[in-house]
Amino acid sequence: MKYIVLDAPGGAAAVLFPRSFMHRWVAALFAPMPVLSAGFVRTGTDGLECYGRSSGLGLAARPEADTALVADALAESDPAHIL
Repeated sequence: MKYIVLDAPGGAAAVLFPRSFMHRWVAALFAPMPVLSAGFVRTGTDGLECYGRSSGLGLAARPEADTALVADALAESDPAHIL
């Protein structure tokens, strides 16, 4: 899975999308919000991990910060968290 982190009005926000989409395509959908970082997400033995970089955007992952944002985004989408 790929991701970008946007500098959104409410704070940094992670957007997850399939590997078949290009980082720059997804970033363009959210213009004019700036993209802070971009990369890939994988699940390892220690849980989620953000890594790598987007060559199209010229941005790298921020492993610790981005992993926390992606984990929060996934937790929010968990049906158990919906009231």
